[in-house]
Amino acid sequence: MKDSEQRIPRVPKEARRQAILDAALTCFASKGFAETTMEDIRKLSGASTGSIYHHFSNKELLAQALYLEGRASLNAALVASIAERTPHEGIKALVHAYLRWFEYHPDLGQYLMQAGESEYLSAYIKVLRQKTKTTPPTEKLSTHVLQWLAPFISDGSIIRLPESLYIPLIIGPSREFVRIWLRTRQPETIQEARDPLAQAAWLVLASPRSNTNDNVQ
Repeated sequence: MKDSEQRIPRVPKEARRQAILDAALTCFASKGFAETTMEDIRKLSGASTGSIYHHFSNKELLAQALYLEGRASLNAALVASIAERTPHEGIKALVHAYLRWFEYHPDLGQYLMQAGESEYLSAYIKVLRQKTKTTPPTEKLSTHVLQWLAPFISDGSIIRLPESLYIPLIIGPSREFVRIWLRTRQPETIQEARDPLAQAAWLVLASPRSNTNDNVQ
């Protein structure tokens, strides 16, 4: 076979797309969305001009895709953490998983935290929240958590509350902690916070009976 006929190995399509997303995150974190250009992202990702525009026709769509990827990654970690666990173990695992995800993905985590306040994503997120009302239940984090909690609420292990309160009570304090932690990003600080925040979430939701049993054990 002649040299001109030899095929140059190609990067798999999904790997190329991920490289573009990773490069976009790096650029957004270092330069900001407004100052980042598609050419900046293309150079850092190693993609060709045709390839980057094949995946994302403009910077705004790329930013939206990055947000969706981040949310999906975080939600998957949270859903996996509670599988086949007791209520106390599950709530602890949920809080630990939330904090661990941000520890391992600080740039992406900060991107998600700031997305709702950004000019280029806030309107998009509002649309997503409207669409969530028609999203299949199996795709919602809250549905997975509530389905896991349901038998424990029924047997009295977890106190009965309006469904909309469970996620904020479990994750809310950790979310506020992460907002502050992202300013320094010291691993030992977030690691030390796991157990206290997990225990606080448990104490808020556990029935008096469950707390008594834990103290006895």
